[in-house]
Amino acid sequence: MSASDSLHEQRIRLLEGSFNVRDLGGLATVDGLVVARGRIFRSDYPGFANAAAGAGVRELGLRTVVDLRRSAEAGLECVSWRDHGVDYHRIPLSAGGETSWDAKYHAYLTHLPVTVVAAVRRVMDAASHPVLFHCAAGKDRTGVVAALVLLVLGVGEDAVVADYVLTEKALDSILARLGGIELYAEMLGERDREGQRPKAENMRGLLAWLESQGGAVRWLVENGITQREVDDFRVAMLQV
Repeated sequence: MSASDSLHEQRIRLLEGSFNVRDLGGLATVDGLVVARGRIFRSDYPGFANAAAGAGVRELGLRTVVDLRRSAEAGLECVSWRDHGVDYHRIPLSAGGETSWDAKYHAYLTHLPVTVVAAVRRVMDAASHPVLFHCAAGKDRTGVVAALVLLVLGVGEDAVVADYVLTEKALDSILARLGGIELYAEMLGERDREGQRPKAENMRGLLAWLESQGGAVRWLVENGITQREVDDFRVAMLQV
């Protein structure tokens, strides 16, 4: 295992009730700084909040959760975050006519950019950290937000892709859980495991699209994030 692979492995948090929780902290930027640990987490459905009397919530120290799922999903299952003293925000991402399972990730940014910006803004708000953002699998919608957040911090594209493909390790458990829920079973349809894999080219496609728009920061600023927010976020999150 390379040093880079080991770093990514170390960011995985094993919490009963979820399969795909990890810390965005610990990654290095292209300028040699390091993203602070224990501040921003990504995950699949955070069932860990309902396990072991909420021990996982306390372990992460969560203050805020950003739920990227649509109303039908949240209506089916949703943690009672108020009982845990956590501020909950549901900001659903939509790719419109595209399906998230096809990994046309730039469709999230072109269909309803306002929701993507709102989700990223909430995650960037240092006053609300530690924050966790999630969807159902923690792969597609979550992957888009994670990529934007990491790019704003100056993390290199290879590391962004490596973070994305790390979901592969949890994929079988994720698909087994979703396949047992009617709503997701219908969404998955006849797709096999290979069709659900977090392939590097999927994320590289999003990164290439962002580059064609002038980069992640430029896209976010053109769609409502202020440069002051970007600067403050970097100051709060980057360490020597």
